[in-house]
Amino acid sequence: MRSILRKQPVKITTIFCVQGSLMSRAEILSQLKQTEEEAKLRKARAEEEAKQTIANARKESAGIVEAARLKAAADADARIKKASAEIQAEANAQKAEGVKQAEALKASAKTKVKAAADYLMKEFEGYINARTSTHG
Repeated sequence: MRSILRKQPVKITTIFCVQGSLMSRAEILSQLKQTEEEAKLRKARAEEEAKQTIANARKESAGIVEAARLKAAADADARIKKASAEIQAEANAQKAEGVKQAEALKASAKTKVKAAADYLMKEFEGYINARTSTHG
């Protein structure tokens, strides 16, 4: 107990002054409890908003990753098609060169067939003549 100027005992725990009005201890505890409940609700809402924000961010990032994956796959396909076309063009060029060389060899061989046949006939005739001249 305390006494104020007049020396009268006053219970400080029973009367409080909050925002210019007198409140009892029960009213203060009630207001504290109400404020704590409001704080819990605000915290729960904030946590839910945070969870929703995280879920949205994950969903958005998954979309971004999928879009990047699809773009990378499309780029890879385009590069593969380009490389395949280049390889096919080179193969066609080599084939054409091979056909050209084969035709040149064939033409060269045709010109040499007569000479080879003449050479073989000459050798054969020489062999026959040699055999007939020794057997007499």
